[in-house]
Amino acid sequence: MSMSPRQEVAQNLAETCIFADLNDSYGVSVSKTEENGKAYWGVTFAKARILDGIIRVYSPNFIQVKWQGMGSNRGSEVFRSESAAKEFIQRKFVS
Repeated sequence: MSMSPRQEVAQNLAETCIFADLNDSYGVSVSKTEENGKAYWGVTFAKARILDGIIRVYSPNFIQVKWQGMGSNRGSEVFRSESAAKEFIQRKFVS
């Protein structure tokens, strides 16, 4: 069974998170979810006691990265390509 384009982007971003060591606590998970009538592929990532985040792939050209950390370190960014999202994840969360 082949993957949908959204699922493929989500899987690729999950591999980026694993490579970036953002798989503390519960690991990186990929799942299809629906919220407020909009379906997306979600990728959860974390660094224990430091960071929790989710990547929502609504389409290959609409990817949202949301995160929160200790204190007021939280945010949300939208990207129009998988490569832009990967670049942001590596720049923002890899120390």
